[in-house]
Amino acid sequence: MKVLLRDENARLYYGADDRWVADPNVAIDFQVLERAGQKALERPAQTLVVVLKYENPECELALNPIFCFNRSKT
Repeated sequence: MKVLLRDENARLYYGADDRWVADPNVAIDFQVLERAGQKALERPAQTLVVVLKYENPECELALNPIFCFNRSKT
């Protein structure tokens, strides 16, 4: 499973060097929900979602970044 960040309006994924890419395979894998959620919240003007991308079976789950934090720690 990969943890990605996607701009829903542009349908692009967050890539290296603060660039946006169309291919999820070259996007940054944040590996942890909290990291992706934090990056998304640093960019509040954009419509970003955290995407859990699974390979087998191939599917995606998009999450609102605000829900990507452990509530017991915040």
